[in-house]
Amino acid sequence: MAPDTEVWKQVFQELIQEVKPWHRWSLTSDKGLFPNVLKPRWMQYQQWAFARFQCSSCSRSWASAQVQVLFHMHWSEEKSRGQVKMRVFAQRCKKCSRPPFEVPEFTQENISRILNNLVFRILKKCYREVFKSMEEIPMIKEISLEGPHNSDNCEACLQGFCAGPTQEMSLPTSWIPRANTTCQVEREVEICPSSEHFYSYTPRNHSHRNISISCCFLLLIVVVVVIVVKTVGALKT
Repeated sequence: MAPDTEVWKQVFQELIQEVKPWHRWSLTSDKGLFPNVLKPRWMQYQQWAFARFQCSSCSRSWASAQVQVLFHMHWSEEKSRGQVKMRVFAQRCKKCSRPPFEVPEFTQENISRILNNLVFRILKKCYREVFKSMEEIPMIKEISLEGPHNSDNCEACLQGFCAGPTQEMSLPTSWIPRANTTCQVEREVEICPSSEHFYSYTPRNHSHRNISISCCFLLLIVVVVVIVVKTVGALKT
């Protein structure tokens, strides 16, 4: 998992408490997690997300839309307690001779989207809740990626767990994510679509929750003021 483990835990707790406030859930990092290797009564959810990397040897930066995020989930109805184990697969620099694997860096918004999708899977798989339809929240890509996935330097690919080709590209050392930025590379490969069937689900927007609460509070104040003014006017007459 990326160094900001506490951020993932905090966002997860906020999201799961919105839908299951009386149940206890935990999120922990586990580097020994593998796809489709599950303990009894555990369930799995995988996402392929956008993130960026920086080599600790040469400071080279690159971005990838093929960053695998793996979750294993377990729910105990008797104890009203759930567990989530998480692993984010790393990548390494393709230009260094003996590069270490680097953990990915996710934006706050993409962390929220990944965990929103996870919470839906918990509701669906652990609580067996039924939804009419669902659209998984897509990841935000700060730049347009074109080119083949570098499977020789992908931890998930080297262990035989990667989904297949997608887009990846190198970034300059001083790269800062900007919206609507397009970068070109030699080859163009289409991202493989997911084979999962998604049901209708409208997750909460973690980023805008505070704005909604403020608007409701302001509206309540306006209603109270109008009632007071009308009451005073009626008394005067």
